[in-house]
Order: sequence, then C-alpha cells, then structure tokens
Amino acid sequence: MADTVSVWQTISGSGALSALYLCAVIFLLLTEKIKSRRLLFVYFPLILTAVLLCPVTYRIFSQLLDEEIYYRFYWMLPMTSTLAYSGVRLYELYRGRCRPLVGAAILALFILCGDYVYDSWQFSAAENEYHIPQAVVDICDQIHREGKEVVAVFPSELMQYVRQYDCTICMPYGRDMLYLNMENELYSLMEETEEPDAGEICRLASESGCAYIVVSWNKKIKGSLQQNGYVYVGTVDAYALYFNEDMLIG
Repeated sequence: MADTVSVWQTISGSGALSALYLCAVIFLLLTEKIKSRRLLFVYFPLILTAVLLCPVTYRIFSQLLDEEIYYRFYWMLPMTSTLAYSGVRLYELYRGRCRPLVGAAILALFILCGDYVYDSWQFSAAENEYHIPQAVVDICDQIHREGKEVVAVFPSELMQYVRQYDCTICMPYGRDMLYLNMENELYSLMEETEEPDAGEICRLASESGCAYIVVSWNKKIKGSLQQNGYVYVGTVDAYALYFNEDMLIG
C-alpha cells in the first residue's frame, strides 16, 4: 500500500488540486441526477482510484511493465472535465444576487489550487518551431542523406530528440538508456566523465553500423577518432562530427 500511496503523492504535487478534485467528486455524488454523468464523473473515478491504490494491482503491473510508468494510469481520471463541470453545476445551483461573485470565486479557487507549470526546471524557452534543441536540428540537417538510412551515435543530452525531427536517422541506443538503467558499452564510453578511449568508441560504433559519431567539442577523448576510421567533417553548434562512409546504409 505504501508504494501506491507514494505514486499518488508524487503526481499530486502540493495536493491542493487533488483535494479540490475529491470535493468535486463528492459534490457531484450528492447533486448529479443524470446517470451517464454520474458514471463518468463519480463511479468511474472512484472505482479506478480504488483499483490503482490496491497493492495487488501495483504488484501485477510492476511485473508486467516498468513500475516507473505506473503513475500514467492516473491520467485516465477525468480531473479537468470533472472540475470544470462541477464548477458550472455549482454556479447554476446558486441563484442569489452575488452569482457573478460566486463564479469569480470558483475560478479563483481553481487558479490558486493549480501551479504555473512553466516555472518548473523541466521547461525552457523553445529554440525553434519543433520545440527541440537547435543543435539537434542543425546536426540532423548536416548528416541527413536523401534515400539513405543513417545510423549515428549522439551524446545523451541530444539523443532523445533526434527521431522527433528526422526518423531516417537511427541510433545504436535510445532514450531508454536514460530511464531504464540499461547497459550499453558504447553509451557508457560516450558518457564517461574521464577520457574515454577513441579506439574503443570507434570499434563499438563500427560494430553498431554508425556512420557518424557526434561528440561535444569540450569532451576530452584519449587518442584520435580520425586514426580509427572516422574522419572529422566539421563542428555544428559546439558538437564535432566524425564520419565513416563505409557505414552508410542503402
């Protein structure tokens, strides 16, 4: 039970909006007469929450799926629509002179219980229309080959955005490395804080069919990539590009 409660606490933030949502469900339980709406806004959320808070459910899904994504099941709760509908219902039920003030108070309560998401460290100003780092756009444009599939190895800060921009560019490992603690020798070398061996990087990149190796210009590497089959072709947005023509596919 502690695990499921911990997941709920994590997604609830300060808890103010979750508490308001609970009040909205109780309010609709007492006042809503239309069966279809009671089913959507009251019965379904209560049953779903009971199921998700059950330790047995958590244990089953943790074995079948990654336990880190369990919180996503809570996205099925119709929180936004329930709060909006209950706010309108409360406004309709009040018939006094101060009705506009009641409406304003409801809106103010929603605002005060929420949070401005763009204050989070996880958000940053968009650099382009794709909402991905501009370095990814520039590098992908540089290495894209019309009619060919290109395999390239990217540093971790870029790799999760590459295929959002260009699906013809593949990688020997993906964003799962960041979240699932998977092991990959090439990834470990690319992310080493000490000087990784250039020969090993090139050997593993070649075995994975990588035509390009993309490394930060500031990264120190023991040896030379150019002496191990990869040619330096230029620097794009503080990232050095190395190319092995024999690795091109198609």
